[in-house]
Amino acid sequence: MADVLIIALAALCTLLPFWIAARQGLLAWVSPLHLLGYFCGLGFLAKALAYAIAPDLAFYASFDPAPGAALAGAIYLGGFVALICAGYLLACKPQQPPAARIMAARGIALGVQPMGALVGLALVVSLVTVLLILRARGLGLGEAGLIAGLNRTKQINVNADGIGATLAGIKTLFVIPKCAFVLCLAQMIVQPTPPRVMMTLALAGALVGIALVSGDRFELVELAIYALATYALLGGRLGWRQGLLGLACAWLIVMLSAYMTELRLGGQGASLLRQIIGSTYFLDINVAVMVTGHVETAQMLLGQSYGWWVFGWVPRDIWPDKPAIDLGVYFKREIMGLATGGAFNVTGPGEAFINFGWAGLAVAPVLGWAFRLGEAYLLNARHIAQRGTAFLYPLLFYPFVQACLQSSFSAFIVGAGAQLMLIMVIGAVFLRPLRWRAVSSKRMSYA
Repeated sequence: MADVLIIALAALCTLLPFWIAARQGLLAWVSPLHLLGYFCGLGFLAKALAYAIAPDLAFYASFDPAPGAALAGAIYLGGFVALICAGYLLACKPQQPPAARIMAARGIALGVQPMGALVGLALVVSLVTVLLILRARGLGLGEAGLIAGLNRTKQINVNADGIGATLAGIKTLFVIPKCAFVLCLAQMIVQPTPPRVMMTLALAGALVGIALVSGDRFELVELAIYALATYALLGGRLGWRQGLLGLACAWLIVMLSAYMTELRLGGQGASLLRQIIGSTYFLDINVAVMVTGHVETAQMLLGQSYGWWVFGWVPRDIWPDKPAIDLGVYFKREIMGLATGGAFNVTGPGEAFINFGWAGLAVAPVLGWAFRLGEAYLLNARHIAQRGTAFLYPLLFYPFVQACLQSSFSAFIVGAGAQLMLIMVIGAVFLRPLRWRAVSSKRMSYA
């Protein structure tokens, strides 16, 4: 009976965000509540269905959950999702017609000049950054098993607490090719030409290479979101051609993810599907069950983890014993009692519970409210015309939503601050703002 209730709750929590997004979302397919629906469907509904059939697949099953623990975790997660939706709705206000922001975004895309110089810069930065990562790890470019080694080992200089350097500071430079890809893709969508197609494909290839070097399969998902969000920003519509292209890209992402799984675990590893179902990826039911069943009052952080970004800026080379800013290390070692290296993915609901217990549900409407305010600001036609804010949506706002749902807050803030500065420099050099005289897109011209 508990399985039926959990599945029903998971289905409701997956459909509700999509229903609201269809009526209130400002962007097709990738509004904040669309993203919430995707993450909930993959992390809650799909896993609930799988665990009802094969309970041993559940990640939380390894930690001897108490009777009723799964239902308690599902209730907490379901409440969190519902309250995110409530906060989002409370922040909704009447918005401009989409035509104005679409025209502004298309105008900004065409004004990116010189595109060839931006693409060249992005490719050079990609190569130099990869070489810096290899040097920091003591690896050579032609070394045998290079990619497999990068996928197996995510940290270097691991200390006695199992915390090491992830080279996140160096990897921040990867935002330059990501930004170039979004802008080049946008220009290609508005006015496709063979050179723009070739430059876009070159940047896409560079981003796939970056994912392989980083050993992060979510980089591939990000690449797909960048493309889909950019297409939606420019008023693109989905037909059968776009659908077939999307399916081909999805198949390619799955194949590359499976390859990266093989590199990481070798022949002893589980299949990609089993890893996803038995992991804490997405808006995860496992974490909800684990935190509601294991967090003691004395272990609650009372909001501390939301401020760890303050010391996150200090490089580990300067402060070797710097505490981890990712709450997943605390979750794994202090709450679940595993002293091995690495971390458990904590998720947004999990972080809220570790800080405040069941009162952490109050964090959810704040997140929903922030999601809507961020969406409305970035997709405001005046802001797009004057500052190109629409292109921050895939580059920074989507990662913010993803971090609030799947990861930990402070870990995102540290990286995002540096990335924003680099994006602003690119915008200042390569973007031409539009003069804004009225809401009507017919009265915009280049400044």
